[in-house]
Amino acid sequence: MDTIFFMRRNKIRRIVVTCDSKVAGLFTVDEAIKRILERSVETTLRDSELKRAVYVSDNDVKEVVRKIVENSVDAVLFRDKIITEKDVVSSYAWSYEDKIYPLSRKAVTVEGFTKALTAAEIMARHGIRHLPVVEEVPLGMLSSRDLVYRYSEKLTLSEDVKQIMVPFLVFGQKDHSLREAVEVMLSRGVGSLVFREESGLYIVTFKDLIKYIYRRYLNELL
Repeated sequence: MDTIFFMRRNKIRRIVVTCDSKVAGLFTVDEAIKRILERSVETTLRDSELKRAVYVSDNDVKEVVRKIVENSVDAVLFRDKIITEKDVVSSYAWSYEDKIYPLSRKAVTVEGFTKALTAAEIMARHGIRHLPVVEEVPLGMLSSRDLVYRYSEKLTLSEDVKQIMVPFLVFGQKDHSLREAVEVMLSRGVGSLVFREESGLYIVTFKDLIKYIYRRYLNELL
């Protein structure tokens, strides 16, 4: 529980865990959600299942992205620093030509009266961190970070998600270039862009952008 309090107090999503001066792994919001669902929040970090620490030999974007994608992590370690998906997205030279919308995928959504614990289970099951909240119209966005921070305050996830969500969505435009879309995400401080379709909502996250970079570099090798 102290770990989750620490994350909220410092407004962070991951912690590098060391043991005997050696890196043991990373504790992220994903591991926090898992511990909440397993009701094992009092488990010490030493006894917790951590995300494996993945290292890069240099901070070249190709190497960083390759390690992130091929190891299914959202951050890598370089010397004494951590490089996250957001760091890569914010520093990459995005194109004004390629469009953002082809990267989108159908969003998993929940209704406003869905219990927060159920939302956490949905995130864990689908391996996602963002859930648009929708009733007759889109209401807001719920992230795994929101759930973890709320749990650290209330010690429960019994509330409806509409009591926890950020009460707005940041929408993208289909004709936005990748560069324009990333600028919107970074300026608004969000990790996802949402698009409206008749069939529902579609979403693009930092993870989708990382996979785009990865595919580009793979194509260069062909």
